[in-house]
Amino acid sequence: MVKNSELRARARENLGGSIFHKDWLTAVAVCLVGSIISSFFPLLLAGPVLFGEAVIFLKKARGGGKIVFEDLFLGFDRFGECFLLSFMQGLFVFLWCLIPIAGIFIGIYKGLGYAMSFYIKADAPDTGWRECLDRSVLMMNGHRWEFFCLQLSFIGWMLLGLLAFGIGVYWVSPYMEAAKANFYEVRRLEGGLY
Repeated sequence: MVKNSELRARARENLGGSIFHKDWLTAVAVCLVGSIISSFFPLLLAGPVLFGEAVIFLKKARGGGKIVFEDLFLGFDRFGECFLLSFMQGLFVFLWCLIPIAGIFIGIYKGLGYAMSFYIKADAPDTGWRECLDRSVLMMNGHRWEFFCLQLSFIGWMLLGLLAFGIGVYWVSPYMEAAKANFYEVRRLEGGLY
């Protein structure tokens, strides 16, 4: 498995290497608008926005040129499918969390298992919600801890972003998303899953 430091380095490279590079700034706008849309209509619009973000960051992880802001809205062309994937993913995690005593830990474990579902949907748009979730779980088997540690490695950056009146968090979000896309790409290639 590729080390977290390597995934973060790839993410920085994907975004242009500098927080003031055009690609990084466009990615900030993508994450900001995506966050605003998802915040106001979390159940309804989160799925299409997550799909759009997955397409954008997966393209960058594969060396695909500049970031196109309009790609954020690609999920709206597949609104029903993206909505259903997001809804079912959230519902399953919520139901696992209801188990007495250990529920929250089981919910986190299951949530980590579903973490790659929108990248799978972006790679194979005609894949149904259930297959996206199942493939994600298969892909994450034995790799949940690695992904959890990757996400945890951004805590310092997030705290620093919060110190800048919260604005800095929007510069960290694309960095995290790019690292997540690189994690997906490594898992896909190493696992030979498809």
